Amino acid sequence: MKYSFTLNQVGLARCGLIGKVGLAELCLLDYLRDWQACAGAKRVVRDGREFFWLQRQRAVDELPLLLNPNADLRSKKNQLSRMVRALCLAGLVEKVMAGRDLYLRPSDLAYQASTHRERNATTAEPIGTPTRADTSTPTRADTSTPTRADHPPTYMNEYSTKEEGTNEDPPKPPLRGYESSQETLSTLSVQAEAIYEAYPRKAARPRAIRAISKALRTHGYDFLLERTRLYASTYQGDPAFIPHPATWFNGERFNDNPETWRGSFPAYTRPQPKIIRASAFGTGATSL
Repeated sequence: MKYSFTLNQVGLARCGLIGKVGLAELCLLDYLRDWQACAGAKRVVRDGREFFWLQRQRAVDELPLLLNPNADLRSKKNQLSRMVRALCLAGLVEKVMAGRDLYLRPSDLAYQASTHRERNATTAEPIGTPTRADTSTPTRADTSTPTRADHPPTYMNEYSTKEEGTNEDPPKPPLRGYESSQETLSTLSVQAEAIYEAYPRKAARPRAIRAISKALRTHGYDFLLERTRLYASTYQGDPAFIPHPATWFNGERFNDNPETWRGSFPAYTRPQPKIIRASAFGTGATSL
């Protein structure tokens, strides 16, 4: 399991990547850089560049923080593939096919984002020729040797070149979950509305939007929209048997096998009353 992730926030901002890729994808990029440095990684060379093969099963085991803990192995692998695709679209990862295997490598842009450091510009003091009076050594009244306490140690950190007198770690950004750091509530609402319109049954809209928004935080917009459209085109039964959208999304029915969506249910028909004619009882009179 990977114990920690290293993200260069300054480099990401300088390369214009803020808002283009999510926090989970950036953590996966850091994992890919470590995997690239592994001597046992399976590799191929294309156009003088070295690509490595990512074993998805091992990546799922080593990245539990980035994946949905309640999903099965197949869903986790699909989620990992979507994250790799997002990194490729952002220009941070390059890929090639070798046979049936997909090989990856962090791009030059990813290298720039990880190695960039911000430095504060300093203004050089004008250089002048000192006079004799300036070079004379003044007489000090205190000739005692300064103690170590008089000169506290100086520390440097990667965030600034300014000297500090204390050995305090720089503040760390708060950890967030799988949800993208740039995703706002308004974006979730727009995405939930689009998925709701793709669902074949419109009912209990407020509850449906809440259920879809909850699913979006875990499974992503592209995946949910694709599965919803697939369900709408696959279902062949009576429309009356389509679950309410809130029920379907809260139950994560989008992870079901699409073959189970094809089943058609017979429409309910009210039984017709049986008519008994008077001739069935006979026409003779009964005498007492």
